[in-house]
Amino acid sequence: MSEERKEKKEFFHAVELDREKCVGCTKCVRVCPTEAIRVRNGKAKIDSSRCIDCSQCVKVCPVNALYIKSDPLSDIFKFKYRLAVISASYESQFSEEIGYERALKALLHLGFDEIAEQAMITDVTADIIRDYIRNHPQIRPVLSSNCPAIVRLVQVRFPSLVKNLLHIESPMSMLAKYYRDKISKEKGLKEDEIGIFLIVPSSSQITAVHQPEGTYKHLHDGAIAISDIYSQVMDIQKKLCDDDTQISSYANGLSWAISGMEAEEVAADDIETLAVSGIHNVIDILSNIESHRLDQYDYIELKNCQLGCVGGELNVENPFVAASRIKKIVKKTRRKEIDNDYFFRLYKEGYFDVEPLEPRSIMELDKDIRSALAKMKKVKEIEKKLPGLDCGVCGSPTCRALAEDIVQGQSKIDDCLVRLRRIKKNKEE
Repeated sequence: MSEERKEKKEFFHAVELDREKCVGCTKCVRVCPTEAIRVRNGKAKIDSSRCIDCSQCVKVCPVNALYIKSDPLSDIFKFKYRLAVISASYESQFSEEIGYERALKALLHLGFDEIAEQAMITDVTADIIRDYIRNHPQIRPVLSSNCPAIVRLVQVRFPSLVKNLLHIESPMSMLAKYYRDKISKEKGLKEDEIGIFLIVPSSSQITAVHQPEGTYKHLHDGAIAISDIYSQVMDIQKKLCDDDTQISSYANGLSWAISGMEAEEVAADDIETLAVSGIHNVIDILSNIESHRLDQYDYIELKNCQLGCVGGELNVENPFVAASRIKKIVKKTRRKEIDNDYFFRLYKEGYFDVEPLEPRSIMELDKDIRSALAKMKKVKEIEKKLPGLDCGVCGSPTCRALAEDIVQGQSKIDDCLVRLRRIKKNKEE
């Protein structure tokens, strides 16, 4: 491997760009929360070190040039034993006619040998988070790390807050780690004979499977989008009518798919919590945390998707309808418990610890400090010549970003059409 490649880390992304389809409209440039996209020569370009797979660009692209790539269901058959770890939002995608348990049974008919639900361990996860908060009084507020897009947003745009992130595996990763060891011992299988696949509602979770942050060992073998598996589940519904297989379900934990429920369950007499959803709302809150205006909170739940995981871009159901279904299921279902004490002991033994998370160094203009200072001066000089409208027409998200791109040789000042028009008008006058 070359020195240049060692120096520059390569990143996996579930969000991909089809340049042939791109029409250079700059809509994606304007919504990207980390300024990861530029339009040059009529085509978008994504900076992989800045992209957090929040999928805001996918939502606004008018020609579907930006899309999300997940693992195909066929990948599960590469393994002798196959476990599906499903997001709490999965069951909310299916109507009451199909029902919670039938939606789970369908996964067994599609080729999985066993199912584990995120909902199984939400109770013990709340216990773990409370214990972590109480044992880290020097960190306030502690920030949830359940949403991979938010973890990467903090690393890229709010590096001073990396220390505030909850340094514990997410619930779905906890299950993957626990079940890989459990299945290996019970079935006498090697770890690489066991395929563990997440069924997920968002692109950032696909990215987290293929390029996890902080984990000590290989946990997952793939991530399948709920939208990709939905049609296959619907196709086999007739086969399930006569299936009387008994299946365990943990409806009480499904509520964590809705923004605010995680924070509500973590809250205690000595722990004040806050819940925020939607990437731009989260950015506003993180800015306030950096300025120490929210130090009164002990724990803050942060979700990229509006309304939480029910609002994930890889779901098929309207998020409000999905949230309503979950509330009905939780209300009607008797609360079921797993061995919470065992999971909590594993946590106390460090079984779910992660390596310290690191910020991403993306904003430096030059590795040499003198050159960086000289370039910073040039950026300020160029920025004064620009209109300050942050219109994005030039292909950069802001005038400041254009100035940086010019200094780095990636753009030129004449890319600012507003400036050119003003110069032309002044000459005519």
